[in-house]
Amino acid sequence: MKILVTGGAGYLGSVLVPKLLSRGHQVRVVDVGYFGLAHTRALRGSIEVIREDVCRAASDSCAVGQWLDDCDAVIHLAAISNDPSAELNPELTERVNLHATATLADGARKRGLKFVFSSSCSVYGEAEGEIDEEGLVNPLTTYAMTKVRAERVLRDLATGDWMPVILRNGTLFGYSPRMRFDLVINIFALYGALYNEIKIFGDGRQWRPYLHVNDCARAFVFFVEAPSAAHICYNVAAENLRVTDVAKIFQTLNPVLKVTHLDLPDVDRRDYRVSTVRLRDEGFETHGDVRAGSETLIEAIVTGAIQEPEAVFYRNAKWLKELSHLGTKNHLQVMTLLETMAQVGSPFRR
Repeated sequence: MKILVTGGAGYLGSVLVPKLLSRGHQVRVVDVGYFGLAHTRALRGSIEVIREDVCRAASDSCAVGQWLDDCDAVIHLAAISNDPSAELNPELTERVNLHATATLADGARKRGLKFVFSSSCSVYGEAEGEIDEEGLVNPLTTYAMTKVRAERVLRDLATGDWMPVILRNGTLFGYSPRMRFDLVINIFALYGALYNEIKIFGDGRQWRPYLHVNDCARAFVFFVEAPSAAHICYNVAAENLRVTDVAKIFQTLNPVLKVTHLDLPDVDRRDYRVSTVRLRDEGFETHGDVRAGSETLIEAIVTGAIQEPEAVFYRNAKWLKELSHLGTKNHLQVMTLLETMAQVGSPFRR
């Protein structure tokens, strides 16, 4: 198949695209490159990279047509990801996470293309017990709200002949060629490895469903290749754990690790765990667990496999703030300049 992957240079996309290539698919990536595209140049196989802002989809039908041309399927990952990044510019978040999604999905529907959408378990917000896909959503943040609204658009577009697939991903963790250190397990790995200390905001008794980024990528491959799916929506997760449970896992990996609790001015109400029965019934099983994935990530930090892991570049919200302060240049110009500097050996992370 020829598959369009939006956001294919991001944290998840950088793990997904090589899997698609290794299975013989052709891949077209659309990504503005806020976090660089240099790591995509080393990929071998049939890959085409289009450096465009997915926001363009909301106002330019010709661009959408060009992106979808000759494709058999769409995996839509592009988004303003995580709560802090979404809150920086709620209007931009809505354009990317909602309006661009609606336009791309409508284009895919008209062409009869498969459409697999990256949503989030954060749509549940605060829920009692293990919640399944038919449970009530309760979005508590701008990011989660845009995901809920995008899901509703996709459901409204569905027909007897065309049905999208919505994957509600758990909180991701693990190594990616485009690393992030603004995800809880990855943050614990970073500061545990460097300082033998991790900090928990509040009492840490909130539940979260966790998912290794490699398993998340495998799920997208599974559903894009599947002839059909029994349902529109699936929870994708491996383990439901409290934040304090995660901290205990890290203490087994590092016996001298110190765990510090910090008071929060506002209580974090996000507290949910999910059922993955539907996913397993479909035939998909996760492979990675928090302990093994964390250990691998810690070793990558300790050995220097991840260079300058404390750089702001690895934190989505902080990096987007940095970009917004770089004068009148647009983000595409800035990233092109920074990548050029990197290629000649000049440091561009700080």
